[in-house]
Amino acid sequence: MTKHNEDILNFLNDYMKVSKPGYAVLLKGSWGCGKTYFIKDWIKALKTKKNDNEQFFTLDPIYVSLYGMTSTGQIEEELKRAVSPILHSKVMKMAGKVFKVAISAALRYNIDLNNDGEADIKMECTIDPKALLGSDDPHVKGTRLLVFDDLERSNMNMKDVLGYINYYVEHIGCSVVIVGDDSKLKTDFQEIKEKTIGREFELESDIDAAVDSFVQNEYMLSKEYLAAHTDVIKACFKASKTNNLRLLKQSLGDYSLMIDRIPANIKSKDVFEKTKLRLLANFVTVYAEDKGQAGNMDDYGKILSEEMSSLMFLDLTGEDKPVKSEMTKKHEKYEQAGLTDKYYAMVPEYVDCVLLYLRKGKVNLDFIERELKKDNKKPWEILQNYMSLENDVLTNNIDLNAGYLEGGEFNSVDEMLSSAIIMLMIIHRELTKKYTGESVNNWCSKIMRERFYGACKSQNELYDMRQHVISCLGYYSYGTENIPVVSSFMQELGKVYNEILDTLKNDLTVMLESLNDSKVDKLYEIYGGVMPDHSTTYSSSAIFANVDPEKFVNGFVNLKNEGKNKVLSLIIGHYSDALNIQNPEDMVHYYIDDLKTLPSIIKLLGEKADECQLVDKMNIKRLKTNLEKNIEKIKEADDKKKLFQQQSLR
Repeated sequence: MTKHNEDILNFLNDYMKVSKPGYAVLLKGSWGCGKTYFIKDWIKALKTKKNDNEQFFTLDPIYVSLYGMTSTGQIEEELKRAVSPILHSKVMKMAGKVFKVAISAALRYNIDLNNDGEADIKMECTIDPKALLGSDDPHVKGTRLLVFDDLERSNMNMKDVLGYINYYVEHIGCSVVIVGDDSKLKTDFQEIKEKTIGREFELESDIDAAVDSFVQNEYMLSKEYLAAHTDVIKACFKASKTNNLRLLKQSLGDYSLMIDRIPANIKSKDVFEKTKLRLLANFVTVYAEDKGQAGNMDDYGKILSEEMSSLMFLDLTGEDKPVKSEMTKKHEKYEQAGLTDKYYAMVPEYVDCVLLYLRKGKVNLDFIERELKKDNKKPWEILQNYMSLENDVLTNNIDLNAGYLEGGEFNSVDEMLSSAIIMLMIIHRELTKKYTGESVNNWCSKIMRERFYGACKSQNELYDMRQHVISCLGYYSYGTENIPVVSSFMQELGKVYNEILDTLKNDLTVMLESLNDSKVDKLYEIYGGVMPDHSTTYSSSAIFANVDPEKFVNGFVNLKNEGKNKVLSLIIGHYSDALNIQNPEDMVHYYIDDLKTLPSIIKLLGEKADECQLVDKMNIKRLKTNLEKNIEKIKEADDKKKLFQQQSLR
């Protein structure tokens, strides 16, 4: 309980010590601030243990809500119901005993005097509350306190209400507490209250006490979970600066109902705990902001995004910034309190999830499942913040990460590199003695050899993979390149790359070894591109240097003649552009390596030509003849180049 409210409670207890105080106490505060909870808790404390016998009847404090009442007659009926238990008390059943109180005919009561289960006297009566509460009969004991709640929500004229209550204050001598939000009453209340009300107190919202009470409510689902997270509930609600405790209670109730509707297979996942807590924070904050503050929250995410983008632009241009919108102010309350980072309070996606339930009663399971996937972090992701981890968490995730590296259980090369680099940094900082840089190198070399580099079908694929690896390493190892274990790791990956490179051929070579009619057009497309390492184009390279002569010749011979002509045209053009110029010796170095395979190709073409007839034979011979001429030109140009180099040395 707050110190302020405790002072009010102490006054009320002192007030009850005065016999016939002669004035009422007004307990006021905004709607939902906890007035009813406060007053009922006080009444509960005032109640004494019943000790009714044949001599006495003990009165309890009487509580009446004026909500919706339209006449003082309705108040009277409520008071009659409140005091009617006296008709069933032991003292009333005592033979021959009749209270000296005013009784008026209204209701039928059967009185059993000898406890035999049969009615001995039939009486049609009610108790007059004024007569009972004002009676000096010694058989009536207890507290003569009346509490009238929800003053502002009655539908009566305030003069009539206060006039009726004043009778109990002034003429009966009861202690009277009136509870309500006087800010919602018309100005005439302020003018007429003085005759009845002698003291006024404004309650503060006692958030701590209210939360502790709400989570203990036997009807609240998830009460054990809520009780374990009262710190989050209190922090979020206090940050909202909303005093409406009714909204807080409603938010907790609705949160519990929504959680209850989420399928068990989702709730059983370990990662659900984070999402569950974030949802709790947002139920508290969204209910407070949407229902307890000005401004509808439906466009919260859109407005916040637009304003954030605008503010970033103005930061860059140096222009004056406009006044912040209410949505931005709402967001900043929780961000500044650290609740957005810690519990995702007022993060737009979570706000939308809560609003969907609030507006339509729908649980957004798609959103929840997406969040679970985000939170299902791999050990190398957790280790990114290794300096902030507790020792047991750090050690456990180092072992888990090592398990991934040793087993190669990665979905992509990106994951492997991220895992390896963070492991190497931990090793470098001597946060583990169980693993070494050499272990990481061996594990990753094996993975690259068998899975990533090893899965490439051509030098082009391998080169693209290598570029991706270099890009990832640049990102994951930024600023760590000079750390010995990291640089050693990069060198090992380079060795694996070169090892795999020697076993592969470029795309053009692969195509020339697998010619068929469906691939001829693709051959032209590849030929127009660049070498795997982007050092030069295929048109300026030795295209037959690594070709298997037998595979090429067999593919060419089996083409239809239209296809043969297309291949022949490409080859003729390839050599003629470079070797038919004035100084072919300047270009010969691009083609000299073809001399390793062209003689074998020419020999095989001659053999195949002898086996074919007509146009097939003619096209094979044309290719054979062209290649023979190109060999001569390459040799001639190479001889000139060598002669020139010798002359230059003299």
